Amino acid sequence: MKIENSIYKKNYTRKEFAYGSFSRSFTLPKSIDVDKIKANYENGIMDITLPKKEEAKMNIRKEIKIS
Repeated sequence: MKIENSIYKKNYTRKEFAYGSFSRSFTLPKSIDVDKIKANYENGIMDITLPKKEEAKMNIRKEIKIS
């Protein structure tokens, strides 16, 4: 079995390639709207979209330092 793995951060990209059986599981945060999750598999690449709930988007706070 051959496995390749790449992780690039900054808006997140993750690539995994495996030859043979493969499974991945993870726990989603409560801010994800599970009814709107979408997945697309094309040319051996799975693209998963995990949208945030509207109320989670409204609660985003950003601290801006003033110097």
